[in-house]
Amino acid sequence: MPEQPEIHFVNGRAEYSSSPLLLLHGSSGDETSLIPLADAVAPQRPYMALRGPVVWESGFAFFRRNPDRSLDHADLDRRTDDICRFLARALEENLLERPPILLGFSNGAIMAASILFRQPRLVSAAILMRPLSPNPNADFPPLAALPVLITSGEHDQRREPGDAEIMKNQFANAGADISAHVLATGHDLHQDEIGIIRDWLIRKGI
Repeated sequence: MPEQPEIHFVNGRAEYSSSPLLLLHGSSGDETSLIPLADAVAPQRPYMALRGPVVWESGFAFFRRNPDRSLDHADLDRRTDDICRFLARALEENLLERPPILLGFSNGAIMAASILFRQPRLVSAAILMRPLSPNPNADFPPLAALPVLITSGEHDQRREPGDAEIMKNQFANAGADISAHVLATGHDLHQDEIGIIRDWLIRKGI
């Protein structure tokens, strides 16, 4: 098991022929927050659910924000490197049998995008719900048709108009196989999201 004392995680379900999900919760969540979603979209697919290392309100987050809620980029970079080292060792030691599909919500979606920005070789695909670019002015590394799904909320008060489009364009420019949906909701998950993610996983065959 990788020795990374700040990273708490749970594994779920048995071996499966496809890539596991790596669940990255939102702010104030924990490692159990996205398990019901994983059960709904891929009930037999294995998963690893991480707990963010930063204590945040009633739960945890994967990185800190500044007092004005802007991203603390230094902390995001450091925490991203910690998770990348954890994932690399998890793959080396067969705790993960193959590179995972990142499934991130909000704070976790930003972390997922940051992983793709820094170490895309550790990832087989990504599902980003209510994401924000970790670096909107930078080019992502080549992603070579890596499947990426973005879901955003039309009435999301925690995001600026165009945030999801910035991410979509960054991934497209890096060569990713990008799909994007704008849903009639705010920051919360939408009832159609389960079907969208389930169908995307099936369609991409990952």
